[in-house]
Amino acid sequence: MSIFTKQNLADMLKNAAAVIAQQHESLSELDAATGDGDHGVTINRTMKAVSAAVDESAELPLADFMKKVAMKVMMCDGGSTSPLLGSYFMGFANAAPADELDNDQTAAFFEAALNGFYGISKAEPGDKTMMDALRPATETLAAELRAGAEPKAAFEAAAVAASEGAEKTKGYVAKFGRARTMGERAIGHKDAGATSFALIFGAFAEAI
Repeated sequence: MSIFTKQNLADMLKNAAAVIAQQHESLSELDAATGDGDHGVTINRTMKAVSAAVDESAELPLADFMKKVAMKVMMCDGGSTSPLLGSYFMGFANAAPADELDNDQTAAFFEAALNGFYGISKAEPGDKTMMDALRPATETLAAELRAGAEPKAAFEAAAVAASEGAEKTKGYVAKFGRARTMGERAIGHKDAGATSFALIFGAFAEAI
C-alpha cells in the first residue's frame, strides 16, 4: 500500500515555494499582458509565507500543520492570492485524518483542498483563472491514486494535466479580474494564475 506522509507534503510545499521564487518575474510578465502585472510578486510573497509556516510547524500533526500554513497565508500581504490559497490550504486542514495517508485518503485530501478553493472562488475551467490548472490537476491526481498508482506517478500525471490546463488559457476570454475587461483581446495570452498552479504541481511531482 502506498503511503503519503506529512513530510512528503512539507517537502512539496518547500519546493513549490522555491520554484515560484525562481519564476516570479516571468509570472508578472505574463500577468502584465492582461492584468496588473503583479501576480509574480503576490504569489511569491504568498509562497514565502507557506515556506516559513512549514519551517515553524514541523512538529505539529498534519491537520494543525496545514491550518498553520493556511493562517500564515491568509495573514500575508498577497493581494487576492492570499485568501484564495489560504482557503485552498485550509481545505487540506479539514481533511487530514492522520499524518500518513493511503491512496484513497490522499485523493480525498487534495479534493478537499480544491473544495476549499471553491469556497471562495466561483471560477470554473474555461474562465482563464487558477482553476484551469488546479481542477484538472486535482481530478487527475485523484483518479490516478484511486486506480492504484504510486504517489510519484500520480503527481507527475497531475503536473501534466495542470500544464495542459494552463496552456489552454491562451484560447479563453477572461471572466474574472482585470483581464475580463479586455474581452477577446485576452485571447492569445496565458493566464498567470493557472501558470502558477502548473508550476506548483510540477514542483510537487519533483519533490515527492
